[in-house]
Amino acid sequence: MFTLDDLVDASGGQIIHGHPRGDERYSGGTFDSRIVRAGEVFFALRDQRDGHDFVADAIAHGARAAVVERPVPGLSEDAIVIQVASPLRALRQLADRLRDRHPIPAVGITGNVGKTTTKEAVAAALGARYRVLKTAASFNNEIGVPLTFLSLEASHEVAVIEMGFYVPGEIADLCALVRPRVGIITRIPERPVHFSRTPSVEAIASGKAELIAALPADGVALLNADDPRVRALAPRTKARVVLFGESADAQLRAVDVDARGVEGLRFIALYEGERVGVSLPLPGRHSAVAALAALGAAGALGVPLDEAAVALATIEQPRHRMEVRRGDGLTVIDDSYNASPAAVLAALAVLREVSARRVAVIGDMLELGAMSADAHEEVGREAARSADVLVGVGELARTAVETAKGAGLRDTHVVADGAEALVLLKRIARPGDVILVKGSHSLALDRLADALVGPVKV
Repeated sequence: MFTLDDLVDASGGQIIHGHPRGDERYSGGTFDSRIVRAGEVFFALRDQRDGHDFVADAIAHGARAAVVERPVPGLSEDAIVIQVASPLRALRQLADRLRDRHPIPAVGITGNVGKTTTKEAVAAALGARYRVLKTAASFNNEIGVPLTFLSLEASHEVAVIEMGFYVPGEIADLCALVRPRVGIITRIPERPVHFSRTPSVEAIASGKAELIAALPADGVALLNADDPRVRALAPRTKARVVLFGESADAQLRAVDVDARGVEGLRFIALYEGERVGVSLPLPGRHSAVAALAALGAAGALGVPLDEAAVALATIEQPRHRMEVRRGDGLTVIDDSYNASPAAVLAALAVLREVSARRVAVIGDMLELGAMSADAHEEVGREAARSADVLVGVGELARTAVETAKGAGLRDTHVVADGAEALVLLKRIARPGDVILVKGSHSLALDRLADALVGPVKV
C-alpha cells in the first residue's frame, strides 16, 4: 500500500492528468492491462509492446493511476496520470522507498530449476509464524521483484523473493532492493533452461552466486548439497553456509524418502539434532529439495522445525508446475509452465512411478543452443523408460520421439502444436490414464492441460 505522494516524490514525476483526492492510496502495481486489479497503478513499460498503447485499457479495468513517459490521449477525467522520465526506473524508485520504510527480513531464492516451488514451500513454512510477502507467479526480474514490494504492507513480517538471472549483475542489482538475510540456491544442472542466452554454465553459476555474495555475515546461505555446482559456490559468501539435501554430509538432510507419485512425498528431515516427519502434497522426489530449503529458511528466521514441517503440508501448488489435476476420467500432471532438460527428466521420473497407463506429452525445449539435439535425445531415452505413450509437440520434440522409438517405445506420435495434440488425445486417451504435459512456455501447453481436465470430453 502506498500513496500518490509516495509515487510522485520517489519518482520525481509530475501529475499531468486527473484530479487526485488528498488521501489517494494504491494497493499495488502492474504492467499488464489484462490482469490489472482495482486500485492498482499501471506502469506503461516498453518491452515487446509499448505500454502506452494499453493505458486506456488498464484504466477501464480498474487501474486508478498510470505512470507514463508521454501524455496519452482519450483518458477519462478521473484517471490520474503521472509523467516520469522512465516508468521502469520510477517503479524501482518507488519499490526502494517502500523497502526502506519496512525493512523486514527477506529470503532470496535462485537457481535454474525449482525456484517457484521452493518459493511456495518457504512461504508456507514461514507462514507458520509470520505474515509473508511473496513473489507473485514467477515475477523474478527487474520488473517483477519491484512490483512485489509495491504490495508490501505494514503487517508483513518477512518477504520471500524469487530471483532470476540472464546477465551478470542482474541478481546483485535485485539484491540491493531485496536485501536478503537468507539466500537459497536450488539447482544448476548441466543443461539449464535458457542456455542459449548465456555464455556457459559456469557463467550461470557465477550469476546465481551473486545472491549469496550479497548476504550479510550474520545471514544464512542454503546450498543444495546434491548439486556439485551449487555446493561449490560456498566460498562466494561471508554468511553461514548450510548444505541441504540427501547427501551424507548435508547438515539439513532428508532420509527415508518415500515418493508416492501423484500422491505426494514423505520423508524424515534431520537438522541440528532434531528429527521431524515431512509430508508434501507435491509429486516427485525432487520436491524434497524445496521442502528442505524451506525448513532451513524457517529455522534461520526463528520458526521451530516441527512447526515449519507441519506448515509444509499447506503449500500452495504453483499453477502449471507439477500440478496434479483430475477431470473427465483422466489424471493430468500439469507441468506445462516451461521446460528444461533437468525439469523434463524429473517430471518423467514422477510419471514412471504411476501404475496406470502413462502418457507423456513432451513439447520442444527451446533456447538450449548447441545442447538442443543431445538434450532432446536424452529426454527420448528417458521417455522410453517412463511412458507407455509418447506425444511429441513441435519439430524439436520429434528428435525425442525418434530416440524413444529407437529405444523400444512402440506407441509414439508427433504433432505440430497443442491443438493438434488435443485432437490426438481425444482419440487415444482411455479412462484412468495419467497424462504428463510438459513443454517450453511459448508452446502454450497450459491450454492443452486445461482442456484435458475441463469440459472437453475424451
